Amino acid sequence: MTKSLTKFAGRMLLVGCGNMAGAMLDRWLAAGLDPASVAIVDPFAAPRAGISHHASLAEWKEAGGSADWIMLGMKPQQLGEVADDLASSMAGGVHLLSILAGVSLADLAQRFPDARAQVRILPNLAARIGAGVSAVASLGDADEAAVTSLLKPLGTVVALADDSTMDLVTAFTGSGPAFVFRLIESYAAAGERLGLAADDALKLAIATFGGSTALLADSGEKPGTLIAQVASKGGTTQAGLDVLDSDGQLAALLTNVLRAARDRGRELADIARGEG
Repeated sequence: MTKSLTKFAGRMLLVGCGNMAGAMLDRWLAAGLDPASVAIVDPFAAPRAGISHHASLAEWKEAGGSADWIMLGMKPQQLGEVADDLASSMAGGVHLLSILAGVSLADLAQRFPDARAQVRILPNLAARIGAGVSAVASLGDADEAAVTSLLKPLGTVVALADDSTMDLVTAFTGSGPAFVFRLIESYAAAGERLGLAADDALKLAIATFGGSTALLADSGEKPGTLIAQVASKGGTTQAGLDVLDSDGQLAALLTNVLRAARDRGRELADIARGEG
Protein backbone atom coordinates (compact mmCIF):
# COMPACT_ATOMS: atom_id res chain seq x y z
CA MET A 1 0.00 0.00 0.00
CA THR A 2 1.09 3.58 -0.55
CA LYS A 3 2.56 5.52 2.38
CA SER A 4 -0.13 8.18 2.13
CA LEU A 5 0.10 9.30 5.76
CA THR A 6 3.85 9.97 6.00
CA LYS A 7 3.16 13.72 5.94
CA PHE A 8 0.01 13.67 8.05
CA ALA A 9 0.28 16.57 10.46
CA GLY A 10 -0.71 16.63 14.11
CA ARG A 11 -0.65 14.55 17.25
CA MET A 12 -3.33 11.91 17.71
CA LEU A 13 -4.87 10.48 20.86
CA LEU A 14 -6.95 7.30 20.81
CA VAL A 15 -9.25 7.00 23.81
CA GLY A 16 -9.95 3.30 23.68
CA CYS A 17 -8.14 0.99 21.28
CA GLY A 18 -10.14 -2.20 20.95
CA ASN A 19 -10.74 -4.30 17.85
CA MET A 20 -12.10 -1.57 15.58
CA ALA A 21 -9.95 1.34 16.70
CA GLY A 22 -6.95 -0.98 16.76
CA ALA A 23 -7.62 -2.11 13.18
CA MET A 24 -7.81 1.52 12.07
CA LEU A 25 -4.61 2.43 13.88
CA ASP A 26 -2.68 -0.52 12.47
CA ARG A 27 -3.77 0.43 8.98
CA TRP A 28 -2.72 4.06 9.55
CA LEU A 29 0.68 2.96 10.78
CA ALA A 30 1.07 0.76 7.70
CA ALA A 31 0.19 3.83 5.59
CA GLY A 32 3.06 5.76 7.15
CA LEU A 33 1.55 7.51 10.17
CA ASP A 34 4.38 8.37 12.56
CA PRO A 35 3.91 6.25 15.72
CA ALA A 36 5.68 8.94 17.75
CA SER A 37 2.72 11.24 17.02
CA VAL A 38 0.21 8.79 18.52
CA ALA A 39 -0.85 8.12 22.11
CA ILE A 40 -3.30 5.53 23.40
CA VAL A 41 -5.38 5.73 26.56
CA ASP A 42 -6.60 2.22 27.23
CA PRO A 43 -5.45 -0.02 30.09
CA PHE A 44 -6.12 -3.15 28.03
CA ALA A 45 -4.76 -2.19 24.59
CA ALA A 46 -1.91 -4.20 23.14
CA PRO A 47 1.37 -2.24 23.10
CA ARG A 48 2.55 -0.94 19.73
CA ALA A 49 6.14 0.02 19.00
CA GLY A 50 6.85 3.72 19.24
CA ILE A 51 3.43 4.67 20.58
CA SER A 52 2.99 6.06 24.08
CA HIS A 53 0.50 4.05 26.10
CA HIS A 54 -1.44 5.25 29.14
CA ALA A 55 -3.86 3.55 31.48
CA SER A 56 -5.99 6.68 32.00
CA LEU A 57 -6.55 10.21 30.77
CA ALA A 58 -5.10 11.51 34.03
CA GLU A 59 -1.88 9.60 33.37
CA TRP A 60 -1.75 10.94 29.80
CA LYS A 61 -2.19 14.50 31.03
CA GLU A 62 0.44 14.07 33.73
CA ALA A 63 2.85 13.00 31.00
CA GLY A 64 2.23 16.32 29.25
CA GLY A 65 -0.17 14.86 26.73
CA SER A 66 -1.73 17.06 24.08
CA ALA A 67 -3.40 16.28 20.79
CA ASP A 68 -4.66 17.84 17.58
CA TRP A 69 -6.82 14.80 16.77
CA ILE A 70 -8.71 12.84 19.42
CA MET A 71 -10.57 9.67 18.48
CA LEU A 72 -13.15 8.09 20.76
CA GLY A 73 -12.83 4.33 20.35
CA MET A 74 -14.13 2.95 23.64
CA LYS A 75 -17.60 1.53 24.28
CA PRO A 76 -20.42 4.09 23.87
CA GLN A 77 -21.54 3.40 27.44
CA GLN A 78 -18.21 4.77 28.66
CA LEU A 79 -18.66 8.22 27.14
CA GLY A 80 -19.94 9.71 30.37
CA GLU A 81 -16.91 8.38 32.24
CA VAL A 82 -14.41 10.24 30.06
CA ALA A 83 -16.32 13.27 28.76
CA ASP A 84 -15.57 15.68 31.61
CA ASP A 85 -11.86 14.79 31.75
CA LEU A 86 -11.54 14.98 28.00
CA ALA A 87 -13.50 18.18 27.39
CA SER A 88 -10.68 20.34 28.74
CA SER A 89 -8.34 18.93 26.08
CA MET A 90 -10.53 20.07 23.19
CA ALA A 91 -9.52 23.72 23.04
CA GLY A 92 -7.08 24.95 20.44
CA GLY A 93 -8.58 23.56 17.26
CA VAL A 94 -8.82 19.86 18.11
CA HIS A 95 -10.65 17.57 15.69
CA LEU A 96 -12.82 15.12 17.61
CA LEU A 97 -13.30 11.82 15.80
CA SER A 98 -15.82 9.30 17.08
CA ILE A 99 -16.56 5.71 16.11
CA LEU A 100 -19.04 5.28 18.97
CA ALA A 101 -22.20 3.51 17.85
CA GLY A 102 -25.35 5.48 18.56
CA VAL A 103 -23.64 8.68 19.71
CA SER A 104 -24.81 11.45 17.41
CA LEU A 105 -22.99 14.55 16.23
CA ALA A 106 -25.40 16.61 18.33
CA ASP A 107 -24.43 14.56 21.40
CA LEU A 108 -20.72 15.09 20.65
CA ALA A 109 -21.20 18.82 20.11
CA GLN A 110 -22.99 19.10 23.44
CA ARG A 111 -20.30 17.17 25.29
CA PHE A 112 -17.34 18.79 23.51
CA PRO A 113 -18.40 22.26 22.33
CA ASP A 114 -14.83 23.56 22.18
CA ALA A 115 -13.68 21.08 19.53
CA ARG A 116 -12.90 22.61 16.15
CA ALA A 117 -15.07 19.91 14.57
CA GLN A 118 -16.98 16.82 15.59
CA VAL A 119 -16.52 14.02 13.05
CA ARG A 120 -18.58 10.86 13.28
CA ILE A 121 -17.09 7.85 11.50
CA LEU A 122 -18.66 4.45 11.05
CA PRO A 123 -15.97 2.03 9.81
CA ASN A 124 -16.10 -1.73 9.69
CA LEU A 125 -13.61 -4.45 10.50
CA ALA A 126 -12.50 -4.99 6.89
CA ALA A 127 -10.59 -1.73 7.38
CA ARG A 128 -7.93 -4.03 8.82
CA ILE A 129 -6.99 -5.03 5.25
CA GLY A 130 -7.96 -1.79 3.53
CA ALA A 131 -11.24 -3.23 2.25
CA GLY A 132 -13.59 -1.58 4.72
CA VAL A 133 -16.38 0.94 4.37
CA SER A 134 -16.31 4.18 6.36
CA ALA A 135 -19.36 6.42 6.45
CA VAL A 136 -18.54 9.92 7.71
CA ALA A 137 -20.42 13.07 8.69
CA SER A 138 -19.26 16.14 10.57
CA LEU A 139 -20.16 19.36 12.35
CA GLY A 140 -17.99 22.45 12.66
CA ASP A 141 -14.92 23.44 10.71
CA ALA A 142 -13.60 20.02 9.75
CA ASP A 143 -10.47 19.72 7.64
CA GLU A 144 -12.19 17.45 5.14
CA ALA A 145 -9.04 16.76 3.14
CA ALA A 146 -7.21 15.58 6.26
CA VAL A 147 -10.16 13.47 7.40
CA THR A 148 -10.39 11.86 3.97
CA SER A 149 -6.65 11.16 3.98
CA LEU A 150 -7.12 9.24 7.24
CA LEU A 151 -10.06 7.23 5.94
CA LYS A 152 -8.81 6.30 2.47
CA PRO A 153 -6.27 3.71 3.70
CA LEU A 154 -9.19 1.93 5.37
CA GLY A 155 -11.14 1.37 2.14
CA THR A 156 -14.23 2.96 0.63
CA VAL A 157 -15.29 6.34 2.06
CA VAL A 158 -18.94 7.45 1.93
CA ALA A 159 -19.55 11.07 2.97
CA LEU A 160 -23.03 11.70 4.36
CA ALA A 161 -24.73 15.10 4.43
CA ASP A 162 -25.61 14.54 8.10
CA ASP A 163 -25.76 11.67 10.57
CA SER A 164 -29.53 11.11 10.51
CA THR A 165 -29.10 7.64 8.98
CA MET A 166 -26.03 6.66 10.99
CA ASP A 167 -27.86 4.22 13.27
CA LEU A 168 -28.94 2.27 10.19
CA VAL A 169 -25.48 2.56 8.63
CA THR A 170 -24.02 1.22 11.87
CA ALA A 171 -26.20 -1.86 11.51
CA PHE A 172 -25.76 -2.14 7.75
CA THR A 173 -22.00 -1.79 7.31
CA GLY A 174 -20.58 -1.66 10.84
CA SER A 175 -22.32 -4.79 12.09
CA GLY A 176 -22.61 -6.17 8.56
CA PRO A 177 -19.35 -8.15 8.49
CA ALA A 178 -20.49 -10.21 11.49
CA PHE A 179 -23.76 -10.98 9.72
CA VAL A 180 -21.88 -12.04 6.58
CA PHE A 181 -19.51 -14.19 8.65
CA ARG A 182 -22.55 -15.86 10.24
CA LEU A 183 -24.07 -16.52 6.82
CA ILE A 184 -20.82 -18.11 5.65
CA GLU A 185 -20.60 -20.15 8.83
CA SER A 186 -24.19 -21.35 8.41
CA TYR A 187 -23.67 -22.10 4.71
CA ALA A 188 -20.63 -24.23 5.56
CA ALA A 189 -22.53 -25.96 8.35
CA ALA A 190 -25.34 -26.83 5.92
CA GLY A 191 -22.81 -28.35 3.53
CA GLU A 192 -21.35 -30.36 6.39
CA ARG A 193 -24.78 -31.63 7.44
CA LEU A 194 -25.36 -32.86 3.89
CA GLY A 195 -22.09 -34.77 3.72
CA LEU A 196 -19.09 -32.50 3.15
CA ALA A 197 -16.08 -32.64 5.45
CA ALA A 198 -16.08 -29.64 7.81
CA ASP A 199 -12.82 -28.17 6.52
CA ASP A 200 -13.86 -28.61 2.89
CA ALA A 201 -17.27 -27.05 3.53
CA LEU A 202 -15.77 -23.95 5.13
CA LYS A 203 -13.11 -23.57 2.43
CA LEU A 204 -15.73 -23.89 -0.32
CA ALA A 205 -18.09 -21.48 1.45
CA ILE A 206 -15.41 -18.79 1.87
CA ALA A 207 -14.34 -19.11 -1.76
CA THR A 208 -17.94 -19.04 -3.00
CA PHE A 209 -18.90 -15.92 -1.04
CA GLY A 210 -15.60 -14.18 -1.75
CA GLY A 211 -15.61 -14.90 -5.46
CA SER A 212 -19.26 -13.95 -5.84
CA THR A 213 -18.89 -10.57 -4.14
CA ALA A 214 -15.70 -9.86 -6.07
CA LEU A 215 -17.46 -10.67 -9.36
CA LEU A 216 -20.42 -8.48 -8.43
CA ALA A 217 -18.17 -5.54 -7.53
CA ASP A 218 -16.07 -5.94 -10.69
CA SER A 219 -18.97 -6.43 -13.12
CA GLY A 220 -20.95 -3.30 -12.31
CA GLU A 221 -24.10 -5.39 -12.77
CA LYS A 222 -27.10 -5.64 -10.49
CA PRO A 223 -27.25 -8.82 -8.40
CA GLY A 224 -30.36 -9.97 -10.27
CA THR A 225 -28.51 -9.87 -13.58
CA LEU A 226 -25.81 -12.20 -12.30
CA ILE A 227 -28.40 -14.46 -10.66
CA ALA A 228 -30.00 -14.90 -14.06
CA GLN A 229 -26.62 -15.91 -15.51
CA VAL A 230 -26.31 -18.71 -12.96
CA ALA A 231 -29.89 -19.91 -12.70
CA SER A 232 -31.82 -21.65 -15.46
CA LYS A 233 -35.47 -22.58 -15.46
CA GLY A 234 -35.99 -25.93 -13.81
CA GLY A 235 -32.30 -26.23 -12.85
CA THR A 236 -30.52 -26.84 -9.57
CA THR A 237 -29.89 -23.16 -8.81
CA GLN A 238 -33.54 -22.25 -9.34
CA ALA A 239 -34.60 -25.04 -6.99
CA GLY A 240 -32.48 -23.50 -4.25
CA LEU A 241 -33.63 -19.96 -5.05
CA ASP A 242 -37.24 -21.07 -4.74
CA VAL A 243 -36.52 -21.99 -1.12
CA LEU A 244 -34.64 -18.74 -0.42
CA ASP A 245 -37.41 -16.64 -1.98
CA SER A 246 -40.33 -18.50 -0.44
CA ASP A 247 -42.87 -16.08 1.07
CA GLY A 248 -40.26 -13.32 1.25
CA GLN A 249 -38.82 -14.97 4.37
CA LEU A 250 -35.19 -14.11 3.61
CA ALA A 251 -35.92 -10.43 3.02
CA ALA A 252 -38.03 -10.34 6.19
CA LEU A 253 -35.32 -12.05 8.22
CA LEU A 254 -32.60 -9.63 7.08
CA THR A 255 -34.88 -6.66 7.69
CA ASN A 256 -35.45 -7.87 11.23
CA VAL A 257 -31.71 -8.38 11.74
CA LEU A 258 -30.94 -4.82 10.65
CA ARG A 259 -33.82 -3.39 12.65
CA ALA A 260 -32.63 -5.09 15.83
CA ALA A 261 -29.07 -3.79 15.36
CA ARG A 262 -30.28 -0.28 14.48
CA ASP A 263 -32.61 -0.11 17.48
CA ARG A 264 -29.84 -1.29 19.79
CA GLY A 265 -27.72 1.57 18.49
CA ARG A 266 -30.45 3.98 19.52
CA GLU A 267 -30.62 2.38 22.95
CA LEU A 268 -26.85 2.80 23.33
CA ALA A 269 -27.23 6.47 22.43
CA ASP A 270 -29.75 6.88 25.23
CA ILE A 271 -27.38 5.18 27.66
CA ALA A 272 -24.50 7.42 26.54
CA ARG A 273 -26.70 10.45 27.21
CA GLY A 274 -27.61 9.08 30.63
CA GLU A 275 -31.19 8.42 29.61
CA GLY A 276 -31.08 4.63 29.53
